[in-house]
Amino acid sequence: MKNWFTLIVLISLCSSTRAQYTRYIVRLADKKGTAHSLSNPATYLSAKAIARRTTQHIAIDSTDLPVSATYLDNLQKVPGVKVLNTSKWLNQVLIQTSDPSALGTINNYPFVIASSPLGLRSAAESAGAKISRFEETIMPYTPATNTRVQDVAALSYGGTYNQIHIHRGEYLHNHGLTGQGIAIAILDAGYRSYNTNPAFDSVRLQNRILGTWDYVNNEASVSEDDPHGAYCFSILAANRPGQIVGSAPHASYWLLRTENAASEYPVEEQYWAAAAEFADSAGSDMISSSLGYIDFNDHSFDHSYAQRDGNTSIVTRAADLAARKGIIVMNSAGNNGARNDDLKYVSCPADGDSVVAVGATTNSGAIASFSSWGPTGKGSRKPNIASVGQGTILAGLTGNPSAGNGTSFSNPNIAGLIACLWQAFPAVSNMQLIDAVQQSAHKYSNPDDRFGYGLPDFKKAMVSLIRQQAKATSSFENCVVNLQWTSTDDTSVVYTIARQMPGELTFTPIRQVNATSLLFKDNSYTLQDTLTAAGTGTAHYRIVQSIGTDTSFEIGSLHQAVNVICFPSNTIRIMPNPVTTQLSIIVNTPASMTNLSILVHDEQGRLVYKKNVSKGAGYFNTQVYTAGWQSGLYRVTLYEGSKRFYDQTIVKLP
Repeated sequence: MKNWFTLIVLISLCSSTRAQYTRYIVRLADKKGTAHSLSNPATYLSAKAIARRTTQHIAIDSTDLPVSATYLDNLQKVPGVKVLNTSKWLNQVLIQTSDPSALGTINNYPFVIASSPLGLRSAAESAGAKISRFEETIMPYTPATNTRVQDVAALSYGGTYNQIHIHRGEYLHNHGLTGQGIAIAILDAGYRSYNTNPAFDSVRLQNRILGTWDYVNNEASVSEDDPHGAYCFSILAANRPGQIVGSAPHASYWLLRTENAASEYPVEEQYWAAAAEFADSAGSDMISSSLGYIDFNDHSFDHSYAQRDGNTSIVTRAADLAARKGIIVMNSAGNNGARNDDLKYVSCPADGDSVVAVGATTNSGAIASFSSWGPTGKGSRKPNIASVGQGTILAGLTGNPSAGNGTSFSNPNIAGLIACLWQAFPAVSNMQLIDAVQQSAHKYSNPDDRFGYGLPDFKKAMVSLIRQQAKATSSFENCVVNLQWTSTDDTSVVYTIARQMPGELTFTPIRQVNATSLLFKDNSYTLQDTLTAAGTGTAHYRIVQSIGTDTSFEIGSLHQAVNVICFPSNTIRIMPNPVTTQLSIIVNTPASMTNLSILVHDEQGRLVYKKNVSKGAGYFNTQVYTAGWQSGLYRVTLYEGSKRFYDQTIVKLP
């Protein structure tokens, strides 16, 4: 009897605990019944989303297909059930219900794998903006008395100069790389007053806010919620010259609310997944997320250190799938670095293998004590990189500069600069771009568990990508070497071409070519090098690209075979002399000849050879075979029409 009572109590407690939840995830077995197909992605992906996949050679697969409409219809018909959103990538549906019998009905469907609780809604949670789980601190901003003179021309940063300059981000901005054409989806807890804040005047007036959606409340408005997202948005997009300028002031933005700041439940991970899928389908290039999930109001949902392995949580799996679709996914590492337990390690989705987890430093480059540690639960390198997150300058709710502490703020600072870099190299994949950024960081050769690869240097990253993407070829015809190259440049660039001829020991500069493009983008060039006094062998060329006066690097090393002897202009040669089997007749004159005649007579004046040809301007070479001729003297005469212009006696050897 005692054992029965204990069992009854346990069942009662479990039922009571489960009954408090109103949000459930329903995992589906497949996508049967979908009206969409892989062969016609335009019905569920924007043209830009399809173009991103095409550019990065990413196949459209079953994860791109929407959740089965047939299955959704069945779920919606269950009494007491409301479908809130879906995740096509994870093939699951978020529903709202308080009816245990409805869950029983759903779990009996053959297309349902399982259902499980994710969270609840209560009056306290609905307050949202009045309670906040965010640990970041916001402080008044006092300009430094020793602010250095800004050695930049493009933007007047005001207080944000140091957090841009630590990465040499002004190098991008000075070349017009300010994020234009890059769409960034921000996933956060709210964007209070973004629609009136003067820091966002430019992005509003230029219609670069592409849209908004609140996944917590299923509504379009996000301006009345928590200000955390607005702070992050300002680090990216603010544009008040002389006061505060963001790291990507000319990018375009989606403002998506996925976080309920009043509480913490894994339902917010599903909101994040739904928002990331929307961002992908709408054609976003990047996701900037300053959110992290480790511990929840109900600790039975907590993600242990072992579970922060890059493969377990809903939000991490969704983030990695976003990266698989060609999106650059940026996420703050977390603010638990000062703890002495397992919570000090990076949160989800920063643990994702393809997620760029961002740690925090001071403006001087020292690691912030609160910045979360790596590695992940499976030992993977984290964080990936670091940026300024202690004393980061951001726009307060009135638009004036404030300062904040947290990896929430280091993440958008570096995310904006990555967007600016991608603007210059749109054909580069998300992973190629991130590799270049990581390789530019100051600890790349010696990473650790606080900095990861360290503080990126965007001048170095830009040069690296230019060199990777540059292409150069050569060809040879009639003593002319044709050099062709393509590189990323603007009018600040000069190309120097140096040559080493066969038999020479050093390279000699032979030409400079000025770039003419006002925009920093790919441009192509052609240069003809006419060889004179050159023997046969290999001609070597180097193409050096110089940006301004302080940056030069080689983008092409070419090796061109020269298979004929080349002479200066206005040169005529008949060789070799004496000859045994083959005679070369070389005419290198500026003018073309439409009626060039070659006549060869023996010692008795008999004609032994005649050939009529035409030649273009420049170098001409033709061969006369002499193997069957008798030994002796021969006279070679050249005519243009009826006019003789050259003759020479040659000796034929046996």
